[in-house]
Amino acid sequence: MAPLLKIAALLNLSLYVAAQGTQFITGACTADADCASACCGFNSGKCAGPVVAQQRDGGCGFGNPQPNADAAIALGFTGAAPSAAAAAAPAASSAAAGSGTTTGSGATGAGNGAGKQFITGPCNSDADCANSCCGFNSGKCAGAIVAQERDGGCGHGDAQPNDIAAQALRGQRMGKRGVALYRNDVN
Repeated sequence: MAPLLKIAALLNLSLYVAAQGTQFITGACTADADCASACCGFNSGKCAGPVVAQQRDGGCGFGNPQPNADAAIALGFTGAAPSAAAAAAPAASSAAAGSGTTTGSGATGAGNGAGKQFITGPCNSDADCANSCCGFNSGKCAGAIVAQERDGGCGHGDAQPNDIAAQALRGQRMGKRGVALYRNDVN
């Protein structure tokens, strides 16, 4: 009987892992669950950084009747979720604004800690990026979960990579040094 329980537990874990989104930023999606960033742009139907989508795509939640800010809130975003009326407004003004990336320490660029830099824009730390993840190896803002797989993690400029933004997206609470240290700090 014990082997049967092990098989059932393994299958359950496999289904959980398979259900996590793997689509990269700008890839086509039909729901937030499709995206590694947990945000399918409400107007565009493309995976987006959760905070950036609040400002440029009417929010997250493509295919839903109302936009949401769930993934952005998990990352610490404190702004209001967009309304359906605001999300329905054309995104032409954001397209005219360009990608939002600058080099150096410009208003939306690397090194200012303003948290407005878009995916693939240069960054010096996680604080520069709208989605709170500066690729550890590349020094470019990245999707938090994708950065874990392709860029050595987040935290460019730090001594060690981190997965803080990825854990926030997954709904887990971890410190910079992991679960064990967090649990020791709480007790």
